[in-house]
Amino acid sequence: MQRPSEILDSAGEVVEKAMVVFHPGPRSYTGEDVAEISCHGNPLLVDALMEIIRATGLARTAERGEFTKRAYLSGKMDLAQAEAVGALINAESACGVDMARSLLAGDLSRRITSLGDELFEIISGVEASFLTDDAPYDASVFSQAVGAVIQEVDSLLAHGDSAPKRYSGIVTTIAGLPNAGKSSLFNAILGYPRTIVHQESGTTRDIISERLVFSGVDFLFHDTAGIRETASGPEQAGIQKTMDILRQSHLVLYVVDACRGPTSEDEPWLNLGEKTIVVMNKADLLTRPLYGVRNDTAWVSAKYRTGIDELMDAVAGLFPLGQSGVFLGRHTYLLSRAREYLAHCLAAIDDGMTPDVLVLDLKTAHESIREIAGESVGRDVLESIFSDFCIGK
Repeated sequence: MQRPSEILDSAGEVVEKAMVVFHPGPRSYTGEDVAEISCHGNPLLVDALMEIIRATGLARTAERGEFTKRAYLSGKMDLAQAEAVGALINAESACGVDMARSLLAGDLSRRITSLGDELFEIISGVEASFLTDDAPYDASVFSQAVGAVIQEVDSLLAHGDSAPKRYSGIVTTIAGLPNAGKSSLFNAILGYPRTIVHQESGTTRDIISERLVFSGVDFLFHDTAGIRETASGPEQAGIQKTMDILRQSHLVLYVVDACRGPTSEDEPWLNLGEKTIVVMNKADLLTRPLYGVRNDTAWVSAKYRTGIDELMDAVAGLFPLGQSGVFLGRHTYLLSRAREYLAHCLAAIDDGMTPDVLVLDLKTAHESIREIAGESVGRDVLESIFSDFCIGK
């Protein structure tokens, strides 16, 4: 068993006993020789050790993301995998962790490499057709090849709208008029009494939030203050918070008293989120109780937790796991850009354009694909990516 090493200051006094491990390159994280010091977590001790190291003149404090940046520059990982390190650290949902792990494992990189190879073959074929007589140009063959690449890009972009939401968690807001049963629904969904329920209106005056994993997807539920135009004082402040979170919501569960039904008071608030399910609560009080989900309307009894399972199935159905696709903005942008030029190339083939014209669009699309893995990327892009990392990575 390795014994702790004594770390001395300039006077020869022992400052700390720490574990020191040497990681020789190229098998270290960065591909370089790396020494790892594990000491007690007291910030005063850490600062003292850092000062001792700096005083040697042999080292300096790392910049944000510098270790991962060095790993990328030394070829230990490509740029998409380097970004996955930051995505893994910043993930706030279990689904987000899985998506970042997949990216770090190289799942996207392998598909991008395959795409790049396919495009390179197409470009080589097109260039050969106008450079030599031995490679005749067949428009239908090239059109089919470009179309196949577009389909692959589309499969990566297919969940480009929902994938980032699954990574961060689906912001779900429960809203409605006072006494519609919002807090009762919130408690019924969570399965325990998280918030106060009372017959007096205006009980909830602040936003109460809880995370819930359902069907493999993380949902961040917000219970909000009842919305009404005539509120004042603390209740009005709560309603303003409700309005703010509604505009940020991926999904709104808008609660209506089933005995009263939707009224003109509800209409202004129904479409503030990206998606909305109207929840008709207190369905047990109807003469002929009705439960289930029909045409984006759910009939439930939060009090007796009837119809809640059907509601949650409908909620999960709006954000299916399926194929993860891309979830980082840079990847989505570059793939969308590549698709735009590929589509332009396909249209040019149909219009009878000559091969020397087609190759320009193909090369631009190829550059965008290569940039995802970092094969062709500017220094400013690298600085932007790694500046979001923490110092330790």
